[in-house]
Amino acid sequence: MDKPEVRTRFMQNMGQFLPLVSLSPLFMTLLENHTCAHNLIRTLQGITDITAKKVFIFTEFNRDRNACNELVDFLRRSDQPDAARELELYNQSTAPLVYSQDVRLTVKKAHTFRSGNTRWFVMDGAPRGQVLLFLQEPDLQNEADRFDDLFQKLYFSVNIYRNSSCDQIVDTLKTASEGEFKKDALIVMFIGHGRDQMVQGNGPSDEIHIKKLVDLFSENKCHDTLKPKPKIFVFNCCRFYTGVNPQEPVVDREWMDGTTRTFICYACADGTDSFYTGNGYTLYGQALSHCIAEYAHDLNLTQIFHKTCDEMNREIIQQRPELIMKNVDRDLYFNPGLYKDK
Repeated sequence: MDKPEVRTRFMQNMGQFLPLVSLSPLFMTLLENHTCAHNLIRTLQGITDITAKKVFIFTEFNRDRNACNELVDFLRRSDQPDAARELELYNQSTAPLVYSQDVRLTVKKAHTFRSGNTRWFVMDGAPRGQVLLFLQEPDLQNEADRFDDLFQKLYFSVNIYRNSSCDQIVDTLKTASEGEFKKDALIVMFIGHGRDQMVQGNGPSDEIHIKKLVDLFSENKCHDTLKPKPKIFVFNCCRFYTGVNPQEPVVDREWMDGTTRTFICYACADGTDSFYTGNGYTLYGQALSHCIAEYAHDLNLTQIFHKTCDEMNREIIQQRPELIMKNVDRDLYFNPGLYKDK
């Protein structure tokens, strides 16, 4: 249940829905296997009032369609068909987003602050974080400008580097990694060309392996102030294999064990191409930017990525983005429109 207006209607009608629900032993046992149980079950166990338990379950365990579908299934399996049918009516598929060609998108503002404690990364500063954006393809200037504007609306400071050599990219990232980091989160975005698990610098012969860039932020290389902060890498480039160079392993636990609280977003599946729309945007950039603008007010980063995948699955060309997380122990919410003075 991730469409804001539908969720609002459900909350308004919750008084009619909750009496249909019984927190039977079978239902509560099934709930322990829910996708959200790892983060929420301990909080739920601390609530003693039955009505309060129901409110918590049906507000916190149903923030996206898949999670809500699990609740529908648990209600059916615990012999509560009326409640299951009612909840399912609120969880219908949403219409695809209508893409704009404008650089500036409207970002919906959050109403609930999700920052801190053991459930969420701290994301309440202004500025919220730092974005290092490497634009290696001049035809995608519109996309870079859009993400610049978008992240500023999320209270991030943005630095754009154009047509950088691989040495310059490494120097910039080393400076960011080794210096004191006072903000809440770091985003590194690469928009350009790639192959064989490498990204291209300022020419076809200037390349560097993605794992070497990410490894600059491993526990033994980055500043102590950056270690506990979320680090988000977005590689919007091709990942096809040419067979020219020995195949480098994908980002995996074999060499990522020293990297913590790290999200790595790929625009396409391993061994495939990333596509350009011809109007200043990539397929992935269009989907991701619109999903951030539309859903960041209520969904976390992982859920936004899933929404991006849903949008891209509607395309004729299937690109299949991938997300890898390493030692991520809580959810990241951007909380647009909300901040605390520090």
